[in-house]
Amino acid sequence: MRIAVFIENRNGVGLTAGIMNAPGAREHTFLLVTADLEGDVGRWIEEEASARLDGARVDNLFREEEALAHAQFLEETAPRIADFVRTESVDRLVLFNDRSQRGSRVAQALTETLPVVLVQDGHLDFHYKRLGPGLRDQNWYYGASGPAAVCVWGPSTAQHLLYRRADDDPVVHITGALGHSDDPGLLRATLNPAPRPARSSREPLRIIVLDQPLGDQRKLAAGQHREYLRAACEALAEFGEVAVKPHPSTLSGHLNWLGTLPGVTVLDESTLVDAAGLESYDLALTFFSTTYLQTLRAGVPLVLFSPPPLNIVFPAVNHALLRNVGSVGELVDVVGQLHRTGKFAGNNTGEPLTHFLTFHDDVAERILTVVREAKVRAPRAAPESAEASRAPVGTRAERALRAVRDRQRPPRSLAVLGLGFGYVTGVAIPVLTYTQALLAHSPVDVRYLDLSAYCRTEDVLDALRDIDVVLVNSLAPLWRSAIGNDLVGTLLAEDRAVFLYAHETEHVMAYEAEHSALRHKEMLKLLPQLSMLCVSTAQADMFRGLGVTDPVVVYNSVPQDTHRVRARAVPGALPRIVMVGSMQDRKGLDLFSRVAELAHAEGLPWRFAWVGHRTPRIASSTLLSDRVTWTGALSRPRVREELAASDVFFLSSVDDPMPLSVVEAVQQRLRVVTYRRVGSHEVLDGVPGYRSFADYTPEAAFEALRAVLDERVSEGDYREVEELFAIPAFTARMTAALGLPGPGRVPHGRDAAPEEDPGTADGDAPGEPRAVIPQQIRHLNEDFKRHVATGNVEDALRVGTEILRRRQPVDVLIGMAELRAARGRTGEACRLLAAAAIAGGDRGRVWSEISRVAALLGPRGRAIRQLARRESVRAQVTHHSARLRKGD
Repeated sequence: MRIAVFIENRNGVGLTAGIMNAPGAREHTFLLVTADLEGDVGRWIEEEASARLDGARVDNLFREEEALAHAQFLEETAPRIADFVRTESVDRLVLFNDRSQRGSRVAQALTETLPVVLVQDGHLDFHYKRLGPGLRDQNWYYGASGPAAVCVWGPSTAQHLLYRRADDDPVVHITGALGHSDDPGLLRATLNPAPRPARSSREPLRIIVLDQPLGDQRKLAAGQHREYLRAACEALAEFGEVAVKPHPSTLSGHLNWLGTLPGVTVLDESTLVDAAGLESYDLALTFFSTTYLQTLRAGVPLVLFSPPPLNIVFPAVNHALLRNVGSVGELVDVVGQLHRTGKFAGNNTGEPLTHFLTFHDDVAERILTVVREAKVRAPRAAPESAEASRAPVGTRAERALRAVRDRQRPPRSLAVLGLGFGYVTGVAIPVLTYTQALLAHSPVDVRYLDLSAYCRTEDVLDALRDIDVVLVNSLAPLWRSAIGNDLVGTLLAEDRAVFLYAHETEHVMAYEAEHSALRHKEMLKLLPQLSMLCVSTAQADMFRGLGVTDPVVVYNSVPQDTHRVRARAVPGALPRIVMVGSMQDRKGLDLFSRVAELAHAEGLPWRFAWVGHRTPRIASSTLLSDRVTWTGALSRPRVREELAASDVFFLSSVDDPMPLSVVEAVQQRLRVVTYRRVGSHEVLDGVPGYRSFADYTPEAAFEALRAVLDERVSEGDYREVEELFAIPAFTARMTAALGLPGPGRVPHGRDAAPEEDPGTADGDAPGEPRAVIPQQIRHLNEDFKRHVATGNVEDALRVGTEILRRRQPVDVLIGMAELRAARGRTGEACRLLAAAAIAGGDRGRVWSEISRVAALLGPRGRAIRQLARRESVRAQVTHHSARLRKGD
């Protein structure tokens, strides 16, 4: 087989070398090809190929002397690669990037006629803080060229490609990363990072800053890049020696500027920094670089710094040696703790590294197998013509009222807060369906904010400054994001229109109460103040029990699929029973398996299939029956095909508020069986073609399946249920719900009157537990004093608030009161001064400080100042008298 590899950089040569060294690679002929007009890239690739590929020839589609403009060069790339493939009788082509200027032309020219395999060549999971209908993440369209197959590093990229859009249907293989997934050292660092050598407390740190050309890449204005880089270097210099390693592509102007930084060592930009070169450092800092793989190998802690103006960020990875920060102050806190204690505070949120990088010892062989077996994708059929519109439903009066309601004004601007916006789970699907329908009918400013990309509440508030309505999609951000509860509380305190669209069940609530206890407790305090949107009446009743006064049931919806084949009306000789959902205990893995075993024991020719990806939430005692076909994750079009080929949809979940998979099963006219406690029961109960079981046992579920197979689906009843979840009806309900007034509530936290919440400061009771990375209180006190001394007000308020949640040291109380007073927060400052007045300490000095701060409070502070002066004099007189008596 003749396999062409299109190479654009040195990294591509290294990946090609890995594939060519795979077992069985010698059976094939590899042809290396590039496209370079100026000659520099071609020479670099040839040099690298000569060193790593035994002098293998690299064909260039262009000659250096050709006089072509850049636009002409790009236009010529497609026909020239097509000619090369035809002339060289190429059977397969390997491509590493189908979104680059050259790579996109190659993919466009070949994907319909030649098996093109796309192999992931780097970390792609970068996120934008602010998204919109026209602004997607940097690598959103990676793999969208329709290649025959895509080889990816791990589940994260695979899920993105499979569920990027509702109708995407790519062929994705999780092969792992060449040079990384097959590295035992990186595997050890991922699963069990080696402890750093012991070092003395407060010993100077050796810090390396791995700079990136953010200005040249148009990720950040050059002035802002330099401003934050200078501030970071100056802050880090307090803790030790700082070296800056520029990126190899950095231009001379920025290199010259780096040389002006005082007290900083600038390293040679052309030197490649590997794990061995990093081992001598105690800490590394970068913006969103993929150098984390090298720092992990070296065992060096890495801080990923995302200053507020930088929109693109590295996702939070839950690892002891990786930490995301969003401000210089937060950076100083993390480095200060490492300096004082020798302990690095890594991320305690985010996905594990194995979510982004799967480990195998045969990565190259897996990729070569995919290349060998790849086939050209069949072109998609044209969308089916829309069904003829049905006759108008309802009386003339009802239709006239509906026409008026359809014109109800949607919000002018809507921000959706969540943790990812793909079609991988049912959490994002309804809200994406709603916002897309909204955009199709009205000029609404819709923005999507992924809270996993943010480190600071202030940055999110800034992005929400001109937004009318904020919709929090599910409770997950309040459990998973370190800033989720604080953000929602601040929005409520500002009397913003905040709605929460809940997808959670009693089972999930109980799980999070155990595993995210502190954040769960904070979330419960917020619930009564939120406008809650629910997917079922049973879910609404659950939230009423948690203090929500008036939850609104809006149900949910699914995207309009163009190819929706209905299941057969009468089951065949081998009835097929299917479940769609992730493989976890809550979804009823054990029950489904035991029903399959029971049917086999009864001698019934039933076939069972489960569609969904495997998760870690499977107990060792859970039965995974061989009588079930476990298909793994499938794209939405493939899921539709599985439903069409089945007779019964068996939802085995023990707890689900309103599963979208049941809606899709109804749309395709499958018989449906569920447990009585799931949300689908309330809309399907009594409909022919649906059965439920009251006891969550294999026997009860088996009898329900046996009964429903003898039943015909009621077309009229199913159509009525389908219309309830149709996109127009769901859009109308959501728009109406988002226009409702919020529940009456006491303003959150800071603006509450003192008499209503005595003994609190900043909205939380002293000593209230918080979900934060723990630090000793004395270290927090040091951080607070440093931020006040350097004028970092935001960071001082953040650290001070954390201190007051644990204890009430008088210096911090007075310092916080002064900061609040300077911002015009008179009520908060008065409460803090009152707390300081009853705290311990030198009474004369405390009252003197209270008097000083009271002078900043204007007319309201006069009485406090007079009282403080009197009490200060009294304390001094009392102290002097005690000394005189002691002398006697």
